[in-house]
Amino acid sequence: MPDMKITVYAFGKMKTKFWLAACNEFAKRLQHYVSFELKELKDSRFNEKNSSSAIEDESARLLSMIPSTTFFVALDGSGSQFSSLQFARFFEEKQNFGPAEIAFAIGGAFGFSQAVLQRADLVLSLSQMTFPHELARVILFEQIYRAFTILRGEKYHK
Repeated sequence: MPDMKITVYAFGKMKTKFWLAACNEFAKRLQHYVSFELKELKDSRFNEKNSSSAIEDESARLLSMIPSTTFFVALDGSGSQFSSLQFARFFEEKQNFGPAEIAFAIGGAFGFSQAVLQRADLVLSLSQMTFPHELARVILFEQIYRAFTILRGEKYHK
């Protein structure tokens, strides 16, 4: 079993079959490199008028699940952006120097509270563009997979 453990926390269930198939494929491929798990959290049922309630509810539930010893990465548009090679180096550093557990979190429709962003060891942006949450999962899974193929010198990354 690989030494590193990666958990992705995401709000809501995947509904679109082709995005789900893509996530399942990358999750399966990742098992060759790391212990990889997706934890889907129930999204809050709030609307635009009381979105702050949804943000607070989801953020509190998320924070209660992240162990204090885990390196926590919150995905947010305000975060740092990495190239694929930089992302691979990020994982290499964690493999070499720890911690061995990394948690990524994809927020709900209204994003995260300041408490989540403050708890995060890294706030990461996938792009300056906005993606549907399901596609953001696919992109994250694929980029994690790509990072490990880069570290292994495999031909997936060109």
